[in-house]
Amino acid sequence: MKGEELFDKDGRRITKDLKSAISDANRNYHLVQPQMTSEEDYANRFIRLEGLIDITVGQFKNESEHLLNIIQSDPQISNIVNGIHLPVIVSQMSVNNLGNTLEWYLDSAGESYKKTFKNREFHNYRKGTLTNAVSIVPESRHDRLIEVMKSKTVVGIYFPNPLQGFSICADREQMVTLPEGFILSGLDVVIGMIMYPDVLARDWYTLGFDLAAFSWQSVDSSLCFKAHVDRLNFVNTGLLGYALDSFSGGLLFLG
Repeated sequence: MKGEELFDKDGRRITKDLKSAISDANRNYHLVQPQMTSEEDYANRFIRLEGLIDITVGQFKNESEHLLNIIQSDPQISNIVNGIHLPVIVSQMSVNNLGNTLEWYLDSAGESYKKTFKNREFHNYRKGTLTNAVSIVPESRHDRLIEVMKSKTVVGIYFPNPLQGFSICADREQMVTLPEGFILSGLDVVIGMIMYPDVLARDWYTLGFDLAAFSWQSVDSSLCFKAHVDRLNFVNTGLLGYALDSFSGGLLFLG
């Protein structure tokens, strides 16, 4: 795969010879790129994590722009920034129980969503069932994020929809041909929802977002978000092999 473009002109993943199911993306379900140019733009996202992080807005902006520059300077992956790209911050912490950490972040995601949309509700249908029940899929590389989090606050670029129309099995299968700087999204999906609920949960016509890096309770189940007109739901899914044109796994670039 060296030298070949890995993303098309719209930022969608180009694949060859995958065994798992993929469908065309339903473009009725779409996202809108937020402006992220000024320090104020970054501050408006940064503030949603107030009290959870130990870096400055300036550091957040500088590190995000550095990562975007790395991507844009590599012809093999540069097209991914033609799609939606969201700078995110992952707090420094030791993750001793992934389910507990996910539960903690989900509470913050719900609060951020309800502050943004005053008359809507957040339903975590897996609340109380995540402790000791969430595990990382080995091929996802998500364990790399967990390892880096032990020593520092992490800035990354979250790409929520380069895999729109991919089954969760295809999300995982395609990782083998991506550069090492990318991991399959899991925890960063929830952090993205905290920082960008207006983008990721705008209405029914935003996508569903698979936490494809995670299994829940068994290898046959994973987790996902889906926004509706009046609510945001967090649920489990057993449709790992089905290609849903309005759902997407995500990618996190760590550099």
